[in-house]
Amino acid sequence: MGTLAAILMIVLFFVLMVFVFSIALLTPLIGKKNLLFVVFLGFTVGIIGGAFFISPIMDDVPDMARAVYQFTDNSPEVINVDVSTNTNVTQFIKTTKSIEGVKSVESTGITIKTDAFSDTWKNIIMGRASSINSNVTSINIPSNNTIILQIKENSDPQTVINSLEEWLMFAGGINVKYSTVHVSVKVDAAHLDSVVAKLPENQVVVTGIKGPVEDKINYLNSVLPNKSNVVLVCGFLGMLVGLAGVFIDTIMEVLRRTMDKFRRKEE
Repeated sequence: MGTLAAILMIVLFFVLMVFVFSIALLTPLIGKKNLLFVVFLGFTVGIIGGAFFISPIMDDVPDMARAVYQFTDNSPEVINVDVSTNTNVTQFIKTTKSIEGVKSVESTGITIKTDAFSDTWKNIIMGRASSINSNVTSINIPSNNTIILQIKENSDPQTVINSLEEWLMFAGGINVKYSTVHVSVKVDAAHLDSVVAKLPENQVVVTGIKGPVEDKINYLNSVLPNKSNVVLVCGFLGMLVGLAGVFIDTIMEVLRRTMDKFRRKEE
């Protein structure tokens, strides 16, 4: 649902409230004894308006809020993606850096899946990884077929993978099944959606988005009421509008007297 459609739905809901208020204004003609009818009508119309006009908007509130936050927040957002090394990772990083709105692209780690190897080879790999490629800063082997590497900033992850893959095969006969490079893309909040849209879907998987805008959206989602509660609130709003129409003369008289008191105090 677009912004114009959401505005139209809200306007239609207010039209229903005006209808309830207009009916309530007729109470001098239909009699005060029909007060329950006005209350019931207001509640029913409010429920209907909430269900058909307000409730559908709730699904689009986070997206509309995101657009506002992205436009007003200058803090960068971080897109975390996994890039398969079946593609040219070096070229992917270079291409992504050239996208409008991208501030930086960095490799945050590499995961390599291999054939199962022994504990002996696990210890050998742990001790030799940094000497095989000097760009490796740390290594973790959580299982005997998974190697997780951290590499130096601005180093070429594809070169690291190639050198380690060759060494594993020639030294230990260990075959690399596949590998994934974890990449962090820092972007301007206003360009977040366009940058995500330009990432090649068949080459990368977006694993998460972090930043001030996402934090605000997560908070908004946590406080937004569910649709059934929204419909119920609309019903009570319709009932209050109906009561306001019934007692409009009394309300206006109270307001007039209050304003007169304030004027006398000022004088």
